[in-house]
Amino acid sequence: MKNLFKLFAVAVVVLSFASCATYQKQAPIMGINSNTVNTYVKADLDYKNAKKVEGKIESKKLFGFINLNFNGDKTLKSTNRYRNLTKTEAQALYRAKELNNVDIILEPEFERETHSWFFGAYKKEVVIVKGWGINIKGIKEDTMMNPHMPVGGGLFN
Repeated sequence: MKNLFKLFAVAVVVLSFASCATYQKQAPIMGINSNTVNTYVKADLDYKNAKKVEGKIESKKLFGFINLNFNGDKTLKSTNRYRNLTKTEAQALYRAKELNNVDIILEPEFERETHSWFFGAYKKEVVIVKGWGINIKGIKEDTMMNPHMPVGGGLFN
């Protein structure tokens, strides 16, 4: 029995040194000019006061589904361009937007660092998003983009 316990203890020590790490960075391939949103309004963006923003989320999980730290349920996802974000990416985007008091984050880049131990039983992930934070000064109707709206008439008259 003692030998079995010693063997188990040695196996736990050996497994604790078995780990792997990955690093991922995601950035958009297309520039701002080709990113159109068909809402038929034009936004007056405050480019003059644009600033670099950053948001960071750290996640620790046991067995892939037991959260060991709680980052909240607030996420920011887009229905068009950034709809395939993971939960931690969406949380980092939300945190960056709220902490920096901006309306939009232009060209967000995601950095992901993942470490796992005990053959994936315990995983630690850090996601950092960086981009340009910008505020909207106002909006107006875009009659050139809306083929169904008569020129001179519409929502904001």
